[in-house]
Amino acid sequence: MKKINMIDSLIIILTFVLISCTGKGNKPEKEPVQLEASAIEVSIGGMTCLACEETIQRVVGKLEGIKSVKASFTVGNAIIEYFPGMIDSVKIKEAINGSGYTAKKCIIPQSDATVN
Repeated sequence: MKKINMIDSLIIILTFVLISCTGKGNKPEKEPVQLEASAIEVSIGGMTCLACEETIQRVVGKLEGIKSVKASFTVGNAIIEYFPGMIDSVKIKEAINGSGYTAKKCIIPQSDATVN
């Protein structure tokens, strides 16, 4: 049987340290947290053309917590998907109002509930 010398011992110790530090040992990996998006329909006053739609989509779309924005000047609204833990309807309405349009009211689609 072969004797384990000092270098072999150090290699074994370093291997265990590396496995422990990288988390590649027997520990189960944590599942990533998945956020569920909600949607609101915002009635918007002042949109008259495609450029207005693009402005709303750009302004609201750059807010943190927004998943998607689809504005329609012909209908006078925007459908906005957002992550409730990151942003709320008040901040969305403030962004719309700050861009020169009027956010009149927010309606939660699939429901009759209104968000003020």
